[in-house]
Amino acid sequence: MRAYRSGLSLLAVAAGLMLGAPRPALAQAGSGAPSSSSTPGICSGGGCVPRADCQSGATLCSAFPDHPAYDPNVEFRKGAAALKAGDFKTARVEFDKVLYLSPTNSDVLYALGVADLGLGDLAGGKDAFERALKWNPKQILAARELAITDLKLGQPGKASLQLAALKARAAKCGGGCREAADLKDAIDAIETAQARADRS
Repeated sequence: MRAYRSGLSLLAVAAGLMLGAPRPALAQAGSGAPSSSSTPGICSGGGCVPRADCQSGATLCSAFPDHPAYDPNVEFRKGAAALKAGDFKTARVEFDKVLYLSPTNSDVLYALGVADLGLGDLAGGKDAFERALKWNPKQILAARELAITDLKLGQPGKASLQLAALKARAAKCGGGCREAADLKDAIDAIETAQARADRS
């Protein structure tokens, strides 16, 4: 539960960030009428796939057939509460709803990855953390969890890259920036996971 609980402080921050963020129009999430496909997901250029980022020319998927007016703040709070309660399946559903409206929100992508890990879906967690870092390369928790997930997936080289990047940021920070404690915690967590992986 360590990795899952660690995300809760960020969830509170992210919820605050989302309050007052403009809600994107549904038309921006895709174009055309809902797809007739029965595959759950959000959108893609070539059809419906789970949680894919929306691109131009995308088609809305049947996961949201009625273009519901989701309030991302409400859905995010539901997801955060479910995550805290260990209901990872519900958390993932709620975070998917938020991402339907805001597919590039790195905080929600991080939270989605935490839910995926809780469900034992390492590949899903890795994908979500990578997407979070794509939109916000400075997100410390996503970098930490991506590195630890890479170790679990037998990819120590990729984990080492994340660790090196975090160490470089920590060195530049010199212990005097507001991220210093978070960087130290992330580095310690990855090094602990590395040591555990080396022993196994």
